[in-house]
Amino acid sequence: MDMCWLSPLAEANPAGGKGWGSYAKVAIPAGTTIAAFGGFVTSRSMLDTFDEDRRSRSIQIEDDLFLVGAATPEAGDMLNHSCEPSCGLMGSQVLVTMRDVAPGEELTFDYATCDTQDYDEFYCQCGNSACRGTVTGRDWMLPELQRRYAGWFSPYITRRIAAGALTDAGLSSD
Repeated sequence: MDMCWLSPLAEANPAGGKGWGSYAKVAIPAGTTIAAFGGFVTSRSMLDTFDEDRRSRSIQIEDDLFLVGAATPEAGDMLNHSCEPSCGLMGSQVLVTMRDVAPGEELTFDYATCDTQDYDEFYCQCGNSACRGTVTGRDWMLPELQRRYAGWFSPYITRRIAAGALTDAGLSSD
């Protein structure tokens, strides 16, 4: 039984230098659930004991909690980063299309919407005009990304952004 789920509207295929990726088999309308991440929850210190491949397939779901999938990659793990993504997070584990997606188009999401730590930093290969070049655990702090992805961040990042806005306004969340 798989820990992650990939919609039957998509399929995982080789993605060149990026390894594997997930692609739309048919036209997919905006708002369609495309994937769900599963696995077991662990701390950062435990995550660091896994090999690089498994760490790169995990997803951060809280400040010090990570969802780690199966030891062997699954189709639902094969969703790459893009600085101009087609999908966004709904909650901390489900990916939904943010816009209509054409058949054959790669299904991607911006890792800034879930990562606040350096466990999976890398040189971006998305090739989009808005490419940031390097993906880091600090990208979520960029005001431009906070505006662009409002409503698409993992809940723990949404709370961090709101706390920062309260602090900036001279208010307290207490």
